[in-house]
Amino acid sequence: MRRSLRPWREKVAAAARKMAALGLVTGSSGNVSLRVGERILITPSGIPYEELDPRQIAVLEFSELGTPHPAHVTGVPSSEWRMHMAIYRAREDVRAVVHTHSPYATAASFGKALSVVHDEGKLLFGEVVPVSRHAPPGTWALAEAVARALGEGKAVLIARHGAVAVGSTLTEALFLAEKLEEVAQIALLRTNGNPAAPEDAPRE
Repeated sequence: MRRSLRPWREKVAAAARKMAALGLVTGSSGNVSLRVGERILITPSGIPYEELDPRQIAVLEFSELGTPHPAHVTGVPSSEWRMHMAIYRAREDVRAVVHTHSPYATAASFGKALSVVHDEGKLLFGEVVPVSRHAPPGTWALAEAVARALGEGKAVLIARHGAVAVGSTLTEALFLAEKLEEVAQIALLRTNGNPAAPEDAPRE
């Protein structure tokens, strides 16, 4: 018999509310997910986080093919569920994904890569944070571009869209999302408004 998902739904809802409280999203933008066994719990579409009830957290049955059967979907998942599933398919170590629309990271997503200029940031993310190739929101093209650009890293910028941070727990993923916004802000301040890496920086 399957265990109750209520505690996990509450964790996802709490992480989403904290993401909003930190200023990493507004309204219902962005999304949070957690992999529990062969299921993915993800924030629903169109519900502001301050109004989010844990029972509204959507559940997808994980599929190696990446397309959950409608009978195996509970609730209305975020329109970016494909991106979350693509990341989980590519990374067995990832158990939590946080997607933000934070201002500085989003500004940095218009460049080729984000230069990490301070020591703490380098310890977390390395020398640069990659930017995925641009693709329409909510599509498999975007999902695959983000998973590829993320590689084995902890974070990636979604071109002209926002940012993603991953972790083994929701706490870790949310912490990295917050630190990524700090990295982008510091880079912008240091470069007088241009947080992007030099033109010859690598890009997926």
